[in-house]
Amino acid sequence: MRFLAIVILFVLAPMSIADTWRTDPITPMDERYMENSRKALNDLARIELGRSFGESRENDLRLIQTLLDRKLVKGNETALLQGMGIIIGDHLRKDHNLKWVIYIDRVGRSRALEVPLKDEAIFPVTQISSRAAVGGEIDVTAIYTRLEAEIARAKKKIIVR
Repeated sequence: MRFLAIVILFVLAPMSIADTWRTDPITPMDERYMENSRKALNDLARIELGRSFGESRENDLRLIQTLLDRKLVKGNETALLQGMGIIIGDHLRKDHNLKWVIYIDRVGRSRALEVPLKDEAIFPVTQISSRAAVGGEIDVTAIYTRLEAEIARAKKKIIVR
C-alpha cells in the first residue's frame, strides 16, 4: 500500500496547476443563459429606474452601481448579480479583444474571458455576486479597473513552454 502511494505521488507530482484546466467554446446553452441574464437585469433597470443597459460602458457601470446602492438586487439573487458580471465582461471583451469561453478545472466550469495567446482567463461573472453574498462593499468601477489591470498584466506575460 505504501509503495502504491509513493508511485501515485511520483506520477502526479510533475503535473502543474496549468495542466489541470482547459477552456472550451461557449455553448448555445451558455449563450442563452448569458442573454437571459442580461435581459432580466435590463428589465429590472427599466422597471425600477427607467433606464436601460447598452448606451455606454460608463452608463452601464453607473447603472449597475445604482441597482446595488439602492438594494434593488439582493445578495442572494445570484442570477441577477452574475448578470451584472456578464455586462461588465461584455465591455471588457469588447474593449480588450477578448472572447467568452467556458473555463473547466477541478472545481467545475465557469464562464470566463480568455486573453488571446496567453493561457490566461479572467472571471468577471462572479466578481459582484461573490462580494454581495457576504455583504461586502461593491465598487463597480474599481472592479472594472482591477480586471483591466489583470488583462494588461496577462497580455504582457511571456509564455515559456
